[in-house]
Amino acid sequence: MADVHVLWLTHKGDGYVGAPQTQYGFEQEVAQLCDCKFAGEGWPLYRAGESLDETVQRVMPDADWVIDKDNALFEEKPHDKGYMVGHFISDLHGKHHYKIKSPVKYADALNQTGYDAVFMRYPLIQGTGLRPDVVYDRLKCEKRWVPWSVEAERYHPRREKKYDVSFIGTVGAAYPLRKEIWDNIYYVARGHRILRQEAPRGKTYDRSVETLQDSHLVGEDYRRVLGETRILLFGCSRYRYALQKFFEAPASGCLVVSNAPSMAKRLGFVGDDTFVEVDAGEWEDTLIYLLENPSVVKRIAQNGTRNVLKNHTHKVRARQFLEMIT
Repeated sequence: MADVHVLWLTHKGDGYVGAPQTQYGFEQEVAQLCDCKFAGEGWPLYRAGESLDETVQRVMPDADWVIDKDNALFEEKPHDKGYMVGHFISDLHGKHHYKIKSPVKYADALNQTGYDAVFMRYPLIQGTGLRPDVVYDRLKCEKRWVPWSVEAERYHPRREKKYDVSFIGTVGAAYPLRKEIWDNIYYVARGHRILRQEAPRGKTYDRSVETLQDSHLVGEDYRRVLGETRILLFGCSRYRYALQKFFEAPASGCLVVSNAPSMAKRLGFVGDDTFVEVDAGEWEDTLIYLLENPSVVKRIAQNGTRNVLKNHTHKVRARQFLEMIT
Protein backbone atom coordinates (compact mmCIF):
# COMPACT_ATOMS: atom_id res chain seq x y z
CA MET A 1 0.00 0.00 0.00
CA ALA A 2 1.35 3.42 -0.96
CA ASP A 3 2.48 5.70 1.86
CA VAL A 4 0.04 8.50 1.12
CA HIS A 5 -2.96 9.62 3.17
CA VAL A 6 -6.09 10.90 1.41
CA LEU A 7 -9.12 12.44 3.09
CA TRP A 8 -12.25 12.50 0.90
CA LEU A 9 -14.86 15.16 1.67
CA THR A 10 -17.04 14.16 -1.28
CA HIS A 11 -20.68 13.19 -0.80
CA LYS A 12 -21.12 9.42 -0.30
CA GLY A 13 -22.27 8.41 -3.76
CA ASP A 14 -23.46 4.82 -3.58
CA GLY A 15 -27.16 4.51 -4.12
CA TYR A 16 -27.38 7.49 -6.47
CA VAL A 17 -27.78 7.62 -10.24
CA GLY A 18 -24.87 8.37 -12.55
CA ALA A 19 -21.77 10.30 -11.53
CA PRO A 20 -22.01 9.88 -7.72
CA GLN A 21 -22.09 6.08 -8.00
CA THR A 22 -19.19 6.08 -10.46
CA GLN A 23 -17.15 8.42 -8.27
CA TYR A 24 -17.89 6.24 -5.24
CA GLY A 25 -16.63 3.11 -6.99
CA PHE A 26 -13.48 4.90 -8.10
CA GLU A 27 -12.82 6.22 -4.57
CA GLN A 28 -13.18 2.75 -3.11
CA GLU A 29 -10.55 1.44 -5.53
CA VAL A 30 -8.18 4.23 -4.49
CA ALA A 31 -8.78 3.16 -0.88
CA GLN A 32 -7.43 -0.29 -1.78
CA LEU A 33 -4.10 1.30 -2.73
CA CYS A 34 -3.46 3.87 0.01
CA ASP A 35 -4.73 5.11 3.37
CA CYS A 36 -8.09 6.80 2.85
CA LYS A 37 -10.74 8.20 5.15
CA PHE A 38 -14.17 9.49 4.18
CA ALA A 39 -15.87 12.41 5.95
CA GLY A 40 -18.21 13.83 3.33
CA GLU A 41 -21.98 14.02 3.61
CA GLY A 42 -23.51 10.58 4.04
CA TRP A 43 -20.46 9.08 5.80
CA PRO A 44 -20.40 8.42 9.58
CA LEU A 45 -17.49 10.85 10.05
CA TYR A 46 -19.35 13.75 8.42
CA ARG A 47 -20.04 16.78 10.61
CA ALA A 48 -22.22 19.56 9.17
CA GLY A 49 -20.95 23.14 9.42
CA GLU A 50 -17.33 22.20 9.93
CA SER A 51 -14.60 23.93 7.94
CA LEU A 52 -12.26 21.91 5.75
CA ASP A 53 -9.32 22.38 8.10
CA GLU A 54 -11.42 21.51 11.17
CA THR A 55 -12.38 18.24 9.50
CA VAL A 56 -8.76 17.50 8.63
CA GLN A 57 -7.59 18.06 12.21
CA ARG A 58 -10.44 15.95 13.62
CA VAL A 59 -10.36 13.05 11.16
CA MET A 60 -6.95 12.84 9.48
CA PRO A 61 -4.34 15.31 10.74
CA ASP A 62 -1.63 13.47 8.80
CA ALA A 63 -3.47 13.89 5.47
CA ASP A 64 -1.31 14.45 2.42
CA TRP A 65 -4.28 15.21 0.17
CA VAL A 66 -7.81 16.40 0.86
CA ILE A 67 -10.35 15.96 -1.93
CA ASP A 68 -12.91 18.71 -1.47
CA LYS A 69 -16.68 18.36 -1.69
CA ASP A 70 -18.58 19.41 -4.79
CA ASN A 71 -20.18 22.75 -3.93
CA ALA A 72 -17.44 24.62 -2.11
CA LEU A 73 -16.24 27.14 -4.71
CA PHE A 74 -16.50 30.15 -2.46
CA GLU A 75 -15.02 28.55 0.64
CA GLU A 76 -11.40 29.66 0.52
CA LYS A 77 -8.95 26.93 1.45
CA PRO A 78 -6.49 27.33 4.33
CA HIS A 79 -3.05 28.77 3.59
CA ASP A 80 0.30 27.44 4.85
CA LYS A 81 -1.26 24.06 5.52
CA GLY A 82 0.59 20.76 5.61
CA TYR A 83 -1.57 19.13 2.96
CA MET A 84 -2.76 19.61 -0.60
CA VAL A 85 -6.38 20.29 -1.54
CA GLY A 86 -7.78 18.89 -4.77
CA HIS A 87 -11.18 18.86 -6.43
CA PHE A 88 -12.86 16.74 -9.10
CA ILE A 89 -14.83 18.48 -11.85
CA SER A 90 -16.76 17.13 -14.82
CA ASP A 91 -18.92 19.56 -16.85
CA LEU A 92 -16.90 22.58 -17.95
CA HIS A 93 -19.64 24.78 -19.42
CA GLY A 94 -20.71 26.16 -16.05
CA LYS A 95 -21.79 25.38 -12.51
CA HIS A 96 -25.56 25.32 -12.11
CA HIS A 97 -25.39 25.30 -8.29
CA TYR A 98 -23.92 28.81 -8.43
CA LYS A 99 -25.74 29.93 -11.61
CA ILE A 100 -22.38 30.14 -13.38
CA LYS A 101 -23.13 29.78 -17.10
CA SER A 102 -19.74 30.40 -18.68
CA PRO A 103 -16.61 28.21 -18.88
CA VAL A 104 -14.49 31.31 -18.25
CA LYS A 105 -16.40 32.29 -15.12
CA TYR A 106 -16.29 28.71 -13.89
CA ALA A 107 -12.50 28.60 -14.27
CA ASP A 108 -12.20 31.95 -12.49
CA ALA A 109 -14.31 30.65 -9.58
CA LEU A 110 -12.09 27.57 -9.29
CA ASN A 111 -9.01 29.81 -9.28
CA GLN A 112 -10.53 32.00 -6.57
CA THR A 113 -11.08 28.97 -4.34
CA GLY A 114 -7.37 28.26 -4.17
CA TYR A 115 -7.13 24.58 -5.05
CA ASP A 116 -3.71 23.00 -5.38
CA ALA A 117 -4.99 20.69 -8.12
CA VAL A 118 -8.12 20.13 -10.17
CA PHE A 119 -8.83 16.62 -11.46
CA MET A 120 -10.77 16.95 -14.70
CA ARG A 121 -13.09 14.30 -16.11
CA TYR A 122 -12.94 16.23 -19.40
CA PRO A 123 -10.00 18.50 -20.31
CA LEU A 124 -11.68 20.11 -23.35
CA ILE A 125 -15.06 21.64 -24.16
CA GLN A 126 -16.51 22.10 -27.64
CA GLY A 127 -19.57 23.98 -28.85
CA THR A 128 -19.25 27.23 -26.86
CA GLY A 129 -17.56 29.47 -29.43
CA LEU A 130 -14.46 29.52 -27.22
CA ARG A 131 -11.21 27.61 -27.59
CA PRO A 132 -11.74 23.99 -26.49
CA ASP A 133 -8.90 24.29 -23.95
CA VAL A 134 -10.19 27.54 -22.44
CA VAL A 135 -10.85 26.07 -18.98
CA TYR A 136 -7.71 23.95 -18.92
CA ASP A 137 -5.49 26.89 -19.87
CA ARG A 138 -7.21 29.38 -17.59
CA LEU A 139 -6.84 27.28 -14.44
CA LYS A 140 -3.84 28.44 -12.42
CA CYS A 141 -3.41 25.31 -10.30
CA GLU A 142 -2.15 21.89 -11.30
CA LYS A 143 -4.51 20.17 -13.76
CA ARG A 144 -4.79 16.43 -14.18
CA TRP A 145 -6.99 14.52 -16.61
CA VAL A 146 -8.82 11.69 -14.87
CA PRO A 147 -11.38 10.30 -17.36
CA TRP A 148 -14.39 8.37 -16.19
CA SER A 149 -13.91 4.68 -15.52
CA VAL A 150 -16.11 1.69 -14.83
CA GLU A 151 -16.55 -1.11 -12.31
CA ALA A 152 -16.15 -4.14 -14.56
CA GLU A 153 -17.60 -6.49 -11.96
CA ARG A 154 -20.96 -4.71 -12.23
CA TYR A 155 -20.97 -3.73 -15.90
CA HIS A 156 -20.60 -6.91 -17.92
CA PRO A 157 -22.28 -8.72 -20.85
CA ARG A 158 -25.36 -10.82 -20.14
CA ARG A 159 -26.01 -14.18 -21.73
CA GLU A 160 -29.21 -13.16 -23.51
CA LYS A 161 -29.39 -10.13 -25.82
CA LYS A 162 -32.95 -8.83 -25.56
CA TYR A 163 -32.48 -5.57 -27.46
CA ASP A 164 -30.93 -4.97 -30.88
CA VAL A 165 -30.61 -1.25 -30.22
CA SER A 166 -31.22 0.87 -27.12
CA PHE A 167 -31.32 4.57 -26.40
CA ILE A 168 -31.10 5.54 -22.73
CA GLY A 169 -30.34 9.12 -21.80
CA THR A 170 -31.29 12.74 -21.36
CA VAL A 171 -32.89 14.53 -24.30
CA GLY A 172 -32.51 18.30 -24.55
CA ALA A 173 -31.01 21.28 -26.34
CA ALA A 174 -27.45 20.26 -25.49
CA TYR A 175 -27.98 16.92 -27.26
CA PRO A 176 -29.04 17.58 -30.87
CA LEU A 177 -28.14 14.05 -32.01
CA ARG A 178 -30.15 12.51 -29.17
CA LYS A 179 -33.22 14.52 -30.14
CA GLU A 180 -33.05 13.08 -33.66
CA ILE A 181 -32.64 9.57 -32.25
CA TRP A 182 -35.54 9.99 -29.82
CA ASP A 183 -37.88 11.17 -32.54
CA ASN A 184 -36.93 8.61 -35.19
CA ILE A 185 -35.47 5.43 -33.70
CA TYR A 186 -38.69 3.44 -33.88
CA TYR A 187 -39.05 4.21 -37.58
CA VAL A 188 -35.39 3.73 -38.54
CA ALA A 189 -34.99 0.46 -36.62
CA ARG A 190 -38.47 -0.89 -37.31
CA GLY A 191 -38.60 -4.66 -37.32
CA HIS A 192 -35.89 -4.88 -34.67
CA ARG A 193 -36.04 -5.05 -30.88
CA ILE A 194 -35.83 -1.48 -29.61
CA LEU A 195 -35.61 0.08 -26.15
CA ARG A 196 -36.07 3.84 -25.72
CA GLN A 197 -35.97 5.39 -22.26
CA GLU A 198 -35.21 8.88 -20.92
CA ALA A 199 -32.82 9.25 -18.02
CA PRO A 200 -34.15 10.73 -14.75
CA ARG A 201 -33.84 14.48 -14.35
CA GLY A 202 -33.38 16.59 -11.25
CA LYS A 203 -30.65 17.55 -8.83
CA THR A 204 -27.83 15.07 -8.43
CA TYR A 205 -28.54 14.01 -4.86
CA ASP A 206 -32.29 13.93 -5.34
CA ARG A 207 -31.85 11.08 -7.83
CA SER A 208 -31.52 8.03 -5.64
CA VAL A 209 -31.89 4.55 -7.11
CA GLU A 210 -34.42 3.67 -4.44
CA THR A 211 -36.83 6.48 -5.36
CA LEU A 212 -36.45 6.02 -9.13
CA GLN A 213 -36.30 2.27 -9.59
CA ASP A 214 -40.04 1.94 -10.28
CA SER A 215 -40.09 4.66 -12.95
CA HIS A 216 -36.69 4.61 -14.67
CA LEU A 217 -33.85 2.30 -15.68
CA VAL A 218 -31.43 2.88 -12.80
CA GLY A 219 -29.06 0.83 -10.67
CA GLU A 220 -28.93 -2.87 -11.44
CA ASP A 221 -31.78 -2.56 -13.97
CA TYR A 222 -29.69 -0.10 -16.00
CA ARG A 223 -26.62 -2.34 -15.86
CA ARG A 224 -28.69 -5.39 -16.83
CA VAL A 225 -30.20 -3.64 -19.84
CA LEU A 226 -26.79 -2.55 -21.08
CA GLY A 227 -25.61 -6.14 -20.81
CA GLU A 228 -28.66 -7.28 -22.78
CA THR A 229 -28.19 -4.72 -25.59
CA ARG A 230 -26.27 -5.17 -28.85
CA ILE A 231 -26.05 -1.49 -29.87
CA LEU A 232 -26.23 1.53 -27.57
CA LEU A 233 -27.04 4.63 -29.61
CA PHE A 234 -26.57 8.08 -28.07
CA GLY A 235 -24.79 11.42 -28.44
CA CYS A 236 -22.06 12.96 -26.32
CA SER A 237 -23.62 16.47 -26.41
CA ARG A 238 -22.55 19.56 -28.28
CA TYR A 239 -19.75 19.88 -25.73
CA ARG A 240 -18.28 16.57 -26.93
CA TYR A 241 -17.68 15.14 -23.47
CA ALA A 242 -16.42 11.57 -23.09
CA LEU A 243 -19.43 10.61 -20.98
CA GLN A 244 -19.74 7.64 -18.65
CA LYS A 245 -21.66 5.69 -21.33
CA PHE A 246 -18.47 5.46 -23.39
CA PHE A 247 -17.06 3.26 -20.62
CA GLU A 248 -20.18 1.55 -19.27
CA ALA A 249 -21.51 0.31 -22.62
CA PRO A 250 -18.36 -1.43 -23.92
CA ALA A 251 -17.75 -3.02 -20.53
CA SER A 252 -21.29 -4.42 -20.88
CA GLY A 253 -20.63 -5.81 -24.35
CA CYS A 254 -22.52 -3.07 -26.24
CA LEU A 255 -21.39 -1.47 -29.45
CA VAL A 256 -21.26 2.30 -28.89
CA VAL A 257 -22.72 4.35 -31.75
CA SER A 258 -22.30 8.08 -31.08
CA ASN A 259 -20.63 11.26 -32.21
CA ALA A 260 -16.97 11.29 -31.22
CA PRO A 261 -15.95 12.89 -27.93
CA SER A 262 -12.92 15.11 -27.50
CA MET A 263 -9.71 13.13 -27.00
CA ALA A 264 -11.41 10.06 -28.47
CA LYS A 265 -8.26 8.46 -29.88
CA ARG A 266 -6.31 9.12 -26.68
CA LEU A 267 -9.01 7.11 -24.90
CA GLY A 268 -8.86 4.31 -27.46
CA PHE A 269 -12.20 5.24 -29.04
CA VAL A 270 -11.40 4.73 -32.73
CA GLY A 271 -14.16 4.93 -35.34
CA ASP A 272 -15.08 1.57 -36.91
CA ASP A 273 -12.61 -0.17 -34.62
CA THR A 274 -13.75 0.25 -31.01
CA PHE A 275 -16.93 2.28 -31.63
CA VAL A 276 -18.93 3.62 -34.58
CA GLU A 277 -18.94 7.37 -35.14
CA VAL A 278 -22.09 9.08 -36.40
CA ASP A 279 -23.55 12.55 -36.21
CA ALA A 280 -26.86 14.32 -36.60
CA GLY A 281 -28.34 13.77 -40.04
CA GLU A 282 -26.26 10.69 -40.85
CA TRP A 283 -26.92 8.12 -38.16
CA GLU A 284 -29.92 6.46 -39.78
CA ASP A 285 -28.12 4.70 -42.65
CA THR A 286 -25.32 3.63 -40.33
CA LEU A 287 -27.75 2.12 -37.85
CA ILE A 288 -29.60 0.24 -40.61
CA TYR A 289 -26.29 -1.15 -41.90
CA LEU A 290 -25.26 -2.30 -38.43
CA LEU A 291 -28.60 -3.93 -37.72
CA GLU A 292 -28.26 -5.87 -40.96
CA ASN A 293 -24.65 -6.88 -40.23
CA PRO A 294 -24.48 -8.45 -36.77
CA SER A 295 -20.95 -9.78 -37.35
CA VAL A 296 -19.69 -6.20 -37.74
CA VAL A 297 -21.48 -5.21 -34.54
CA LYS A 298 -19.95 -8.12 -32.65
CA ARG A 299 -16.41 -7.45 -33.89
CA ILE A 300 -16.36 -3.74 -33.04
CA ALA A 301 -18.15 -4.30 -29.72
CA GLN A 302 -15.55 -6.88 -28.68
CA ASN A 303 -12.74 -4.47 -29.56
CA GLY A 304 -14.46 -1.81 -27.47
CA THR A 305 -14.76 -4.18 -24.55
CA ARG A 306 -11.07 -5.05 -24.71
CA ASN A 307 -10.14 -1.36 -24.75
CA VAL A 308 -12.23 -0.52 -21.69
CA LEU A 309 -11.18 -3.56 -19.65
CA LYS A 310 -7.52 -2.83 -20.40
CA ASN A 311 -7.50 0.93 -19.97
CA HIS A 312 -10.60 2.24 -18.20
CA THR A 313 -11.60 0.19 -15.18
CA HIS A 314 -11.69 1.73 -11.71
CA LYS A 315 -8.67 -0.39 -10.82
CA VAL A 316 -6.65 1.08 -13.67
CA ARG A 317 -7.81 4.63 -13.02
CA ALA A 318 -7.09 4.38 -9.29
CA ARG A 319 -3.48 3.44 -10.00
CA GLN A 320 -3.15 6.34 -12.42
CA PHE A 321 -4.63 8.74 -9.87
CA LEU A 322 -2.25 7.54 -7.19
CA GLU A 323 0.70 8.22 -9.47
CA MET A 324 -0.58 11.78 -9.91
CA ILE A 325 -0.65 12.55 -6.20
CA THR A 326 2.57 10.87 -5.10
